[in-house]
Amino acid sequence: MNEEKVIGIVGGMGPESGIMLCNYINCLTPVTKDQEHFSVILMSFPKLIVDRTAFLDGETAINPAFQIAKIIAKLETAGASIIGIACNTAHSDVIFDQIKKELSTGMSTVKLLHMPEITCNQLAYQFPEVRKVGVISTNGTYKSKIYEQLLKEKGYEVVLPDVVFQNEVVHKMIYDADFGIKANPNIRTQEVRQLKNKTLEFFSKNNVEAIILGCTELSLIFFDDIPGIKIIDSTMSLAKALVEEASVKQFSTI
Repeated sequence: MNEEKVIGIVGGMGPESGIMLCNYINCLTPVTKDQEHFSVILMSFPKLIVDRTAFLDGETAINPAFQIAKIIAKLETAGASIIGIACNTAHSDVIFDQIKKELSTGMSTVKLLHMPEITCNQLAYQFPEVRKVGVISTNGTYKSKIYEQLLKEKGYEVVLPDVVFQNEVVHKMIYDADFGIKANPNIRTQEVRQLKNKTLEFFSKNNVEAIILGCTELSLIFFDDIPGIKIIDSTMSLAKALVEEASVKQFSTI
C-alpha cells in the first residue's frame, strides 16, 4: 500500500512567510485536479514564538527553539513526516541545534529540512558558474554567520554589508515598525522600495553574481532577477526540497 508523505510547515515567523511557502509548494506541484496536490499542514502560532533576532541579540533569554519544537511535535501528531521551518534565522546553530535536541528527546521521527543548507545547494545546482555571492538577511542571521559559513565551505566568495549598512538599511527594510516588510507584508511601502534599491546598488557595486534572499520576508518583495545578478529565494528553495521529499514514494509490505 502506498503511504502518502505529509508536509508540515512551522509558520508564524512572520505569518505571511508560512503562507507563501504553502503557495510555492502548490505552484511547484504538477497537477490536473485538487486531489493530486500534496497534503500540507501549516501551523502558525506567532504569539508563542519569540523573535529570533531578539534572542540572538540578547534582548530575550527565551530560546524560540522550545516552542518551535513543540509545534513540530503537534505537526507530527497531526500526521506530518517532513518538516520545513519558514524562517531562516530559526536555523542559526544555537536555535536549530536545540530544536533537534528537543525532537530527539521526544523520540520524533520527522525529517526536518535545513533551509540555509538547501538554499546554498540550490545555488550550486542552478547556477554552477557563480562564485561571488551576496546575502540579504535579518541581523540575527547576519550575526550568526550561518550563510557566510555554508557558502565559504563550498568555496564561494561571500559579500556582506558592513554592520552600519546592515542595521540601517537591510534590517530596517525588514523590521521597521512603521514601514518595514513585517509591519506591511502585503504592501511595498515607498521606504522599503528605497532601501531595497540601496541594497541592490550595494551588491551591484561589489560585483556579486548572485544574491541569496536569506530572510523569508524578502520573498514578499523580491521577484525578478536583476540584470547581471541571479536571485536565489530561500523560501522557494525550501519549497522545492519539500516537494522533492514528498514526491519520494513510500511502500509498506502490507
